[in-house]
Amino acid sequence: MDTDLVLNPFGAEMSDIVAIAQAADVADVGAVWITDHFSGEMVGASWSRDPFVCMSAIGAVTERIDIGVLVANITNRHPVQLASAINSIQSLAPGRVRLGVGSGASPGSRFASEHEMLGKQLGDVSQRVRLLTESIQALNDIWAQVPVNPADEMGFSGLSAVVDGAVMPRLIVGASAWSTIEVAIQLADGVNIRRTSRLHEQLERLQAAELPAGFEVSVLDMREPGAALGSIPDDLLDAGVDRYIVTVSPAADLDAVRALPRH
Repeated sequence: MDTDLVLNPFGAEMSDIVAIAQAADVADVGAVWITDHFSGEMVGASWSRDPFVCMSAIGAVTERIDIGVLVANITNRHPVQLASAINSIQSLAPGRVRLGVGSGASPGSRFASEHEMLGKQLGDVSQRVRLLTESIQALNDIWAQVPVNPADEMGFSGLSAVVDGAVMPRLIVGASAWSTIEVAIQLADGVNIRRTSRLHEQLERLQAAELPAGFEVSVLDMREPGAALGSIPDDLLDAGVDRYIVTVSPAADLDAVRALPRH
C-alpha cells in the first residue's frame, strides 16, 4: 500500500509547499496532493493557495512523486478550464499527474461558505451527483478531442485545441456517500474516501462490488499539524485499500516528512 501526502494550503507559504514536496520526493511517499480551496476563512486562516499553481511549483522541483489535486471542486470549475490547467501541469510533469474531482460541499457544511462567496447555489445529493457525472463525461470528451458535449451545465460546443495530446491522467473521485462511490466505480479510475464512522461499511461494500480492472481505493486521514506521521493503520491493511493519504501542514510537518524512510 502506498502512502501519500495531501498538503493543507490554508495560510501556507509557497516556499514551504515546495520544500515539503522536495522532501517527499526522496522519501517513501507515492504522491503529493493539494486540496482545492480559495479561501482560508472556514478554518480561520488568512488565505489559501491555488492548487494548480502549487502543483506546477511541485512539478518543477520534483522528479519521482506523482502530483494531484484532491479534489477539484466541479461546482466552481468548469471541465474545460479544469482540463486546461491539469494538461498544462502534465506538460511539466509527464506521467506523474493525477486528477481528483468532487461534487462540492454539502449545503450548510463548513466548506459551503466558499460557494456562498461566489453566489453558487448548492444542490441536493442527487443534483450534485448529476453534475459530477456530467463533469467526468465532459473531461473524458475533452481528452478524446470530442468537440461537442450536450450536457446542460458542464457541456460545450465547437470545442477544440484545449489539450496537447497527452493521455488523460488517472481520474479519482472524492466521495463520502455511496451514491458518489457508485459514480467513481462506473466512470473513474479510483475513489478516495475520507475516514469517518462509515468508512468500514463503505470499504466492505467496495470489497463486495465488481470493480473495474485497475480501480484504486484510497483513504484520506485528517491529522493535526505536528502530529506523528505514523505507519499505515492496521484496519486498512486487509480492507482492500491501495493508497493511504494523510494531511500535512507544509510548515509544521516539514521535519516529520524529512524524517520518513527514504525511497
